[in-house]
Amino acid sequence: MLPEIDLKTAQGQNWDVIIAGSSFSAMFFLAGLPKGLSVLVIEKGRVAPHDEQVASEIPGRETFRQNNTSEHEKDWVAHSIFGGNSNCWWACTPRFHPSDFEMKTRYDVAQDWPFGYDALAPYYEEVETVMEISGGGSDHLLPRRTPFLYPPHLPSRTDKYLRKQSADWFAQPTARSNGGRRAPCCANGVCTICPIDAKFTVLNSIEVFERPNVQILMAAEVRSVRIEAGRATGVSVTLGEQSAELSASTIALGANGIFNAAILLRSDIDLPGIGLGLNEQVSLRMAIDAPDMGPFGGTSITGHGYPLYEGAHRADHSGVLIEVYNAIPMVRPEYGKWLERGHLKLIVEDIPQDENRVTLDQDEPLLTWVGHHKYALDGLNWGAKQVSAMFETPDRILQTRLSATEAHIMGTHRMGDDPARDVVDEYHRCHGIPNLFVLGSGAFPSSSMANPTLTLSATALRAAREAL
Repeated sequence: MLPEIDLKTAQGQNWDVIIAGSSFSAMFFLAGLPKGLSVLVIEKGRVAPHDEQVASEIPGRETFRQNNTSEHEKDWVAHSIFGGNSNCWWACTPRFHPSDFEMKTRYDVAQDWPFGYDALAPYYEEVETVMEISGGGSDHLLPRRTPFLYPPHLPSRTDKYLRKQSADWFAQPTARSNGGRRAPCCANGVCTICPIDAKFTVLNSIEVFERPNVQILMAAEVRSVRIEAGRATGVSVTLGEQSAELSASTIALGANGIFNAAILLRSDIDLPGIGLGLNEQVSLRMAIDAPDMGPFGGTSITGHGYPLYEGAHRADHSGVLIEVYNAIPMVRPEYGKWLERGHLKLIVEDIPQDENRVTLDQDEPLLTWVGHHKYALDGLNWGAKQVSAMFETPDRILQTRLSATEAHIMGTHRMGDDPARDVVDEYHRCHGIPNLFVLGSGAFPSSSMANPTLTLSATALRAAREAL
């Protein structure tokens, strides 16, 4: 664990770097910093040991005030706890597709990222090594220089059936262990709190991030950044009833897209894009009842399907990433056919809309949500029809309603070259304030269909390596 420091001692030092949060992005930014710097990590929550989480629940779940004008119920998942959402994620770690970085150029949708897949590829590889990712079979779609560190988990019966149809079905890359220092995944489907600690978390891998001159201030919240003459010089912090001003040469915000936006808004930074474009993917689940469908794979989510991901359709509506679930949320009701059911999850990308945003009300975040973009909803409708047609004579196809959350907060401090619209540059540096880094998926110009954790970790690592 990082050595703890108290508020008074932290206040008496001029730090090289202060990092707000202990999330994926915060800790991979820390991992990329030059050696020898004095670094203070400030975490709003506390440390919750793994056995405590298994025995009760993950503490620190945040609730946000919302102005929801959409008919679609919407939830936003964030935990103020050491390690952030690494404690509760399902450890799904695909890379973004090369086209995800060029949506405007290829399809006249959303906006391009200021860099492409090739620029991020070596950082993807480094994060995959740290997380001990298992996977394989996707190189024809997602080019890589070296193979995955560990082999893919065993496929389910559903995977085997679908792989006969197309080479675009393969094992999901995952940080649910299939070799390495953690126990192998037990495929029980309760990955939110893994009972055997098989998935990568910041807490169970803290030795990766430990180094001399790095300390942590617990149960303290960064409220704003102090800006003087166009540079960040420190942060305002509260700890219970105490408040203090801490000084540093570089500031990095790694809270999440909602809290990062709130901190920037409290800091009176003159960038009109702050808080705009709150978004995340949306999904639905399908169950296919047929003799060839069913579980018996090696992890909770065994497969990824890309046959509906890429193509000209992305100019009109989202493509679809398909996950194959091996854990059994519901069996077939017919006698003797209980396990003849395949479970799929269809995920589409959203387009950031300025109407979906984070503002401040009584100095706390207020989330305005008008709904997912038609681009996303049309993609789900199209995808459900396409998936149904993949099965010639199924006994039954069931479909759920839209998900309330994907637990991926994106878009509130978007990355790009135009300060009139964008908040940070390609290295997460705040426009006009070059020593203020704003990390995480809040910077994503577009959301992709793929899970964002690997990408936000890789972009944070890249920022620390190339911009400091």
